[in-house]
Amino acid sequence: MKVVKNMEALLPLSIDQMISNSENTIASKAICTTDHTDIRFFSYAKGESISKEFQEEDSIIYVFQGKLKILYRRDEEKILSAGEMIVLPSNVEYGVEVLEDAKSLNILVK
Repeated sequence: MKVVKNMEALLPLSIDQMISNSENTIASKAICTTDHTDIRFFSYAKGESISKEFQEEDSIIYVFQGKLKILYRRDEEKILSAGEMIVLPSNVEYGVEVLEDAKSLNILVK
């Protein structure tokens, strides 16, 4: 495979198996990283957070387990539960607060 990593070709895999929950931390596993695309699975422990920052890419965050609060712009926020997703345009400052142990698939595209 040219750009996909950390996955076996032609092998079905449950999305829950892509990344394990870790206590008191946030972990990520890269699936694809190119000049124009970054695809990662994230595991978040309840109570952890990611400070607001700008991304040059459009971001899609799909929560497939748990609950996250997405903080963006100056004082806006959305709560995402399992099965929900949000699109954040490039150059919009955003961060994450973890409300419940969670897992997500994040896709960043330039």
